[in-house]
Amino acid sequence: MKKFIAVLLVLVTAMPFVLLTGCGNRAEQLKMYVPGEYIDEGIFTEFESWYAEKTGKKVKVVTPTTFDAVEEILTVVERDRADYDLLLPSDYAVEQLIAKDLLLKVDKERVNVENVIKPEYVKRAEISDPTLEYSVPYMYGTFGIMYDYAKTKKHIDSWSAIYTDEYKDGKSANKDSLREAITSAAIWNNRESLLTGEYANTKLQAIYQDFSEESINAAIATLASAKSNFLWGGESLKFDMASGKTDVEVALMWSCDAGYVMNDYEDDDGVEHTGNRNMWYVVPKEGGNIYLDCFVISKYAGNVEAANYFLEFLCTKKIALRNSEYAGAISPVAAAYDELKAEYEADETLGEGAAAGEEAKWREMYLDMMFPSAKTLDRCGTMRDFGKRDGDISVKWANVRN
Repeated sequence: MKKFIAVLLVLVTAMPFVLLTGCGNRAEQLKMYVPGEYIDEGIFTEFESWYAEKTGKKVKVVTPTTFDAVEEILTVVERDRADYDLLLPSDYAVEQLIAKDLLLKVDKERVNVENVIKPEYVKRAEISDPTLEYSVPYMYGTFGIMYDYAKTKKHIDSWSAIYTDEYKDGKSANKDSLREAITSAAIWNNRESLLTGEYANTKLQAIYQDFSEESINAAIATLASAKSNFLWGGESLKFDMASGKTDVEVALMWSCDAGYVMNDYEDDDGVEHTGNRNMWYVVPKEGGNIYLDCFVISKYAGNVEAANYFLEFLCTKKIALRNSEYAGAISPVAAAYDELKAEYEADETLGEGAAAGEEAKWREMYLDMMFPSAKTLDRCGTMRDFGKRDGDISVKWANVRN
């Protein structure tokens, strides 16, 4: 009986490991945890062949596990020590993972970020990864305001569209997301300073890094006083605005989401739509955000070598172009970025379908949304990890949100 119980205990103890690792030789598998529909899975078989040529070894890329919110990564890695090699967090989460010693350094023999990424985005990557040892930038974008020019009848250039009553009664929407909502409110609270004299990015970055009680409480108060004017917008809002299913005319939006509905697109139900070029996007004059989504190697990776080779593979021009096309975002890999920008600028049809007389301006807007100018980047800050204040700020956000 004791022998039976002992055997049973061994089996039960081993079960989580079996479930986690699955079938096959773990040294011949590559596992990743990424956002949904953000990487072209067609490149996986190409990588497997490329890896075999480079190393003489076999590897099988396991179909990625996907997440909805970046914050899920911390739970999976810190609490569960989940069996993933590669993770794809945003910049502030990279900072958090580094601080908690949950990442491995990238092999610079495989990828040296400073050699393959556009300099302006290397500079941004250094904010969350100062030594550039732990992360490889994958895609970038900004947040600002998307608006329906057919309804507003004028161009928007300020957060006043969200934080005053100009577009009240369901005509404006904030982002139903803690960081975006609090950050935009903080920018609005500091608008006079940001618009005084020559614009300095350092001013905005200082606001992004101010997690003092005074600053956070002021942002929460702004949200509380203005929320009667706006709706809380979710992931489907871009589709509702583009298809005219909502009264919302202006909304806080990520540039990739705005760009997605400006061209022919497929909605969450799989229905095809013609792109709506009455949709416009702007990083408000007071300032906005630029984000970098970056690949990192988990501390609990089971195949570190293949993970590093995959990062090298991602940074080749051909693969960076493939993933940009698939994700509808722009890769900061220099060779791919330069080719994509040249292609977009050469597209003479860009701007067709915009309001009469606005075609050239729409084209200019779209190009700056996809490939932000130095002027636009100068009024974009980078989000930081809340650190020890994360729990407290989350409670304050939940209170104002509900």
